[in-house]
Amino acid sequence: MTTRKLQVVECQGTPRQIGQQWGEGCRASFRTSLDVLFQGLASGPFQASREDVVRTAMKLEPNVRAFDPEALELIRGQSEGAGIPYEEAFALQCMLEVAINYAQIGAMCTSFALTGKATADGRALLGQNIDWSPEATVDLIRVRYPDGRTLLSLCLSCAPYYHLSSEGLANCSNLTLVAPQPCRSIVPLGIYLPKALRQPGLSAAMTMLAGVARGFGAYLMADAEGRVLGFESTYDDRAVLEPERGVLVHANHYQAERLRALDITHQFVPCTHGRATRIQELIAAEYGRLTPERLMGFLSDHGNPGGRLCRHDEQPAPGQMPMVTKAAVVMSPSQRTMWVAAGPACREGFVEYRV
Repeated sequence: MTTRKLQVVECQGTPRQIGQQWGEGCRASFRTSLDVLFQGLASGPFQASREDVVRTAMKLEPNVRAFDPEALELIRGQSEGAGIPYEEAFALQCMLEVAINYAQIGAMCTSFALTGKATADGRALLGQNIDWSPEATVDLIRVRYPDGRTLLSLCLSCAPYYHLSSEGLANCSNLTLVAPQPCRSIVPLGIYLPKALRQPGLSAAMTMLAGVARGFGAYLMADAEGRVLGFESTYDDRAVLEPERGVLVHANHYQAERLRALDITHQFVPCTHGRATRIQELIAAEYGRLTPERLMGFLSDHGNPGGRLCRHDEQPAPGQMPMVTKAAVVMSPSQRTMWVAAGPACREGFVEYRV
């Protein structure tokens, strides 16, 4: 097993300055991520040109401007720091919103959030495997905001989806699938998630998610006080998930009963139920003794073909893009600590990072 430490890119100042520092520190990742985005959509059934992808993404710019105009300044700074066009930097933040229209979805992301009697010391713990294209990049960003809050963000293909805040708030992210439909109010996940995680507490973060999340995003949230909640949304509905005996798990299908009728995940990610069952089995076997170290071990589990958590060396199904575990992460909000394996956890050791 090897251990690869991610360089933490430090950012602070105005939104534009933060973006410039981010773009400079992750310049290679931005350029690689653009190539992966455009090549993936050009080779799939949609056969979209670079211009078409950018044009589609830019339709969301008015929504971002209405939600958080400072986010556009940050993206403009990213484009300057990375030396890429602003429109393409914006398209990267819309990666999922654009790609969701293509039937190339593979196995993605199994997460958990635990608290109370489930863990060895009663404190909340959460984590997940992050599965995506083998060419995807993974970066770690620490942003210090003018209001004094700091956010440690794990970025997939330059989009910040996984966060731990200095306020002791953390999230996991999973993709859920319903049939795409027109929705004029969509804001990209990479825009609203960092803002939600900068809220003063779990209740405020959940309120923001309820107001802006629209489809194919499911989140497990935990805070330093040991509270754990889940959140799912469709294009016109949303639901809050409560833990059972201090345990919440999520793969890529909907958990809320009233949203299940709309779920089409199994058509594209048939292993989602098997992965959820497997992580539940592992948690149940160690219930009450769960520590960060035990959870790190869970994320290296190969289970069986229908419930494998650590994914690599697999042939993709016809029409699907290859998928590997790009990173594994465990977080302790009360300790303001994140442990990251920069690759499959059976091959890469975990490194500790603090907000």
